[in-house]
Amino acid sequence: MKNLLKYAFAFVASALVLSACTDEYEYTPADAYDGIYLTADATNFTFTPADESQEFTFKVVRPHGGAAESISLTSDNELFTVPATVDFEAGQTEAEVTVSCSLEAGQSETLNITLPEGTYDLNYFSGSFSFSVSCDYVWEDAGTATFIEDVFVGFQKDVAVWHAQGTNMYVLKAPYSNGYDIAFYLDDDYNAAELPAVQPLGYNYSTYGMTYMRYLPEQGAVFMNEGNKFTMSCVISVSMNGGWGNFGVYANYFVWNDWPGAE
Repeated sequence: MKNLLKYAFAFVASALVLSACTDEYEYTPADAYDGIYLTADATNFTFTPADESQEFTFKVVRPHGGAAESISLTSDNELFTVPATVDFEAGQTEAEVTVSCSLEAGQSETLNITLPEGTYDLNYFSGSFSFSVSCDYVWEDAGTATFIEDVFVGFQKDVAVWHAQGTNMYVLKAPYSNGYDIAFYLDDDYNAAELPAVQPLGYNYSTYGMTYMRYLPEQGAVFMNEGNKFTMSCVISVSMNGGWGNFGVYANYFVWNDWPGAE
C-alpha cells in the first residue's frame, strides 16, 4: 500500500509539472482549408416511376467567402441536367445545386461532378464527387414460394415473390438474408427463361465473404421448371483477387405456391 501511494504521488507530481509546461506552450493552428469543395447529405438516390420529379442536390462550398465569382462544374453523364456554372455573391460561402434526371424503371446510373483544376487542394479534396442514382420498379405481390437451399446450409424457408410491373422479372424476397433478393425471368407462358448474370446470395462463407450465383450456361448453369418447381443451377463463386473463385455448379430450388402458369 505504501509503494502504491508513493507511485501515485509521483504520478500526480509529474502530471503537475507537465501541466505547468503545457500552460506556457503557445499553439498556432494550421491554416484552414482555403479551396473549394463539394458536399452532399447523400450520394445514393433511388426514385420510382411514381415520383413527380427525379431531383437531388449538393453544395459547392468555399469556406472563406471572397469576391463574387462563377465556378464551373463538369459532369460526365448526359442523362443528368447539371448547371454549367455556380454563381457566388461577395462573401457567400456555399451554394446549393439541383440536379435532375428522367431515368426509366430499372435503370441505374452514376454521375461524377468535377471542379476546375486549381480551385481545390488534393490534400483535402479529390476534385470530384460521385453519385449513384437509380429508378426502381413498381412492385406487385406475386404470392409466396418455398425456397429450398441445397448449397451451403440446407434449409427450407417460405418467402414472398414480387413482380416488377411491366416486365417479366420476379424476385424471391431475401431467401438467405435481408437486403438480398434473388431475381429471375419468365417467358410469356410463365416458365423459366433466364437468371441475371451475377447476383449476390446474401450468404457469407467463412473467410471468403459474400457468395454469388453466376448464371453461366456455357459452364453448366441451368434455370428450368417442372410446373411450379423451379431449379436454379448456377456457378457458386466468391470474389477473389479481382476475379472469381468458384466452388462449382450447385442448385437451389423453389416451389412457387401461387405460380401464375397454373391458371
